[in-house]
Amino acid sequence: MKKYIPLTIILIAGVLLRFYHNLDISLWHDEAFSALMIRYPWGEMFYRLGLDVHPPMYYVALRLWHYIFGESMLSLRGFSIFFGTAAIWAGWLFTKEAFKSEKAALWAAAFIAINPFQLQYVTEARMYTFGAFFALMAAYFLVKALTQHKSVVELEKQNMPNTPELISAKRKMLWGYVGFTVSTIIIIYTHYYLFFTAAALGFYGLLYLYLHHQGGWKKFVPILTSYVLIVISFLPWLKTFLFQYRQVQDGYWISKMNVWSIPSTFWDMLLGFERDINKSNTQILLVLVTLFSLFMLYRFIRKTESFAKWLAVLAIAAPFGGAILFAVLAKLKGSDSSVYLDRYFLFGSLFYSVALAVWLKEIKVKWLSVSLFLVYCILNLTAYAHYWKQLDVAGKPGMAAAARFLATNVEPKHHVFVGTSYEFFNYKYYGTVLDPIPTRPLLFTGGRVHANQLSHVEGVALLTDADLVPDFKAAVNREDTVWLVWTYAFGSNKPETPANWVKIDEKGYQDVRPYPGTMIYITEYKVN
Repeated sequence: MKKYIPLTIILIAGVLLRFYHNLDISLWHDEAFSALMIRYPWGEMFYRLGLDVHPPMYYVALRLWHYIFGESMLSLRGFSIFFGTAAIWAGWLFTKEAFKSEKAALWAAAFIAINPFQLQYVTEARMYTFGAFFALMAAYFLVKALTQHKSVVELEKQNMPNTPELISAKRKMLWGYVGFTVSTIIIIYTHYYLFFTAAALGFYGLLYLYLHHQGGWKKFVPILTSYVLIVISFLPWLKTFLFQYRQVQDGYWISKMNVWSIPSTFWDMLLGFERDINKSNTQILLVLVTLFSLFMLYRFIRKTESFAKWLAVLAIAAPFGGAILFAVLAKLKGSDSSVYLDRYFLFGSLFYSVALAVWLKEIKVKWLSVSLFLVYCILNLTAYAHYWKQLDVAGKPGMAAAARFLATNVEPKHHVFVGTSYEFFNYKYYGTVLDPIPTRPLLFTGGRVHANQLSHVEGVALLTDADLVPDFKAAVNREDTVWLVWTYAFGSNKPETPANWVKIDEKGYQDVRPYPGTMIYITEYKVN
């Protein structure tokens, strides 16, 4: 058991870092979508998920989780913490299997445990750590299956059928392909960007079999069978996927890629320090980090003997290739939009950490190798500390504080209106689950009377007509008290209120999301 002590220490450190200040950040729009979606009956949940732009696996898993742990903030983010921690173990497992090095495996686990990019997304009740864990597991099972496949071929050449060694190798190969198939099905049902990871794994598997085995097409049967099952598994969701794809094409909020998009992502993968790409010194650092990343990957390929190096490289490169493909297709259609967000590269960043760990381990000068490892760990921890200092969560209580204030002051006959859907859902979670109020909060829509008149970006998947207040005047009477929740974030503005609404008081609460310093305002009115 002593050999597992270093890994245990790394896992404990990873857990502590992932819990640090985790619940001090208010729930925001995207997380509230997760929290509210799992409250619907199963059939309605799947219908409403189809109106959104993500596949359903994360919500299914989170719903099963909440049956055990409830729907508190600790439960919601605890799910992300659990899989963020599990990814540390998965990184160790994959690296050890793929590169046959306990030292590289421990270093990879340490890098994943303390990487600020990974730590950031355990503070969100979203699908990123869940998908990242299963991406690593799919890679692990594929390497395992291919290794056993090679053993089976070599044993069969001895013309000694049904030996214990051959039977054992076949059984391990089968379970490897089963694990790979199941894990890959999970990731393509978790996030569409993981399609690129699944494609990279498949390409690697075919390449491995082509280069390592003689013979005809039969050597490809196991992996092709896996992908046939993976494709078949996705057919029930295919119609919904095509609808979601068209919906994204019709209007999407993500801005176009620019020259700093990819360098900024490498920066996040490597260091995770806060950056402002408008500053010239930051741009210089981004160029340097990009050059270092390319150099590191080049040396990783040159110095690493294991063929699994190509799996790591493909898993890193695949999402970048997918993002560029999206941008090119959009350009061909006359659009500048893209589907490029840093958080979509969290899946590839795990393999970046693995490649970095293996490269450092391969440096022959031991003192240099260990020194670089320690320096990198210090840089990560420094970036992590800087991240929390910049957030100043104690001074930015956000929607949590706003909801507590409303819970204390709202009376049964009062009205609570929210001026934008980007703050409506997170307040609805607080106002119905954590700090319930005696009236139903409603979303002001500026004249739109039906939920289907709102876009998917505004959260149409979670709305009904009963959630809406199209016209302030028609919704209130004289002498009523109105509480209006609004923000300037997400490009929103304060809704125009009727002339007979008299402002009584206004309070502001700084929030961390969608960006530090976001202000949530609560304005109290009396209707004359």
